[in-house]
Amino acid sequence: MNKRFILCCFALVCAIISMAQGKAYNFTNQVTFTKSGSGEITRFIGIMPVPQSDEYQTVRNFTCSHGNIMEDANYGNKALLFDTNEFPGQTLTMKTNFDVMTNVVSVDFSKVKIKDYDSNSEACKQHLGNRGEYINITHPYIVRTGDELWSQSSDIIDYARRCYEYVASHFRYINGSFRTLQQILDEGGGECGDFSTLVVNLLRYKGIPSRHIICLKLNGVCHVWADFYIEGYGWIPLDAQMKNANPRSDYFGKYNGECIVVAKDFSYDYAEVDFDMDFLQTYYYWYWYNGTTTSINGQHTTKNNGQATGLDNISASNATTPSGTYSLSGMHVNPQIKGIVIKDGKKILNR
Repeated sequence: MNKRFILCCFALVCAIISMAQGKAYNFTNQVTFTKSGSGEITRFIGIMPVPQSDEYQTVRNFTCSHGNIMEDANYGNKALLFDTNEFPGQTLTMKTNFDVMTNVVSVDFSKVKIKDYDSNSEACKQHLGNRGEYINITHPYIVRTGDELWSQSSDIIDYARRCYEYVASHFRYINGSFRTLQQILDEGGGECGDFSTLVVNLLRYKGIPSRHIICLKLNGVCHVWADFYIEGYGWIPLDAQMKNANPRSDYFGKYNGECIVVAKDFSYDYAEVDFDMDFLQTYYYWYWYNGTTTSINGQHTTKNNGQATGLDNISASNATTPSGTYSLSGMHVNPQIKGIVIKDGKKILNR
């Protein structure tokens, strides 16, 4: 009998005018998948992010070991897709290599002139409004807090700074990132991605385009910050989680050039695959197999200028069918959540 095992794993894995070149690196990003058990893999899908040149970096000389490049329909993010009906041997390594020049950003706000937003701009079309359980600008907490901060603000930049400082000072760091908005509020904090979610909610509530910036630090550790858009100027970074960790330092309009941006915003739509992905930081994978219990484990590593900089082990369950209820991106969800979910290994529609 065919047994289907869907697994999704990811590891915790803009025009700015005022910027300067940081440093040049040759960066290798890879994940090695190892098969265990005697079952036959009938299909394997591996996905890795592909960094792009943008306001924070310039990427050149990109090469990859397997697969094809695909682009998501929402934000121009790209990813490497390897889709095969057989798993070659016991191990498979997906690897990308590229040269990257990072930018150091420090915004001079005295030069930023505030203009009315163009509702037809890409920033307004793509980076406003709600998005699932992560961004809900009608949530009572967001409405109440946003109105209070707005009443104290002189303009949208002042409001953005107040949001950044409020989130940094009112929430605590808790391991385990990319909680829903309600989970963040219930638990009173989260990791870098969750601090960014709070900031994005507050900014979008007042009609300020904003988004998550998802990256790898040069040491291989995943990180997320937020940025917001000023019409006629560009995207401005802010990092509320770093402000929380270092209250005496300032991370508003500043970026030190020590990360590689791999994706912007979330909920990527790649036509080449049937699965939605919320946050692609290091990799996703799925596999199907026949026969006895079989598992595939992934190990993510990075190299900077040829030297190993990061190591992240992720182990897959060896159960033939994952128990519980999951989103299509592999995250645990409430069993009563509406929409298409994976429950006890089967795709179902909750109405």
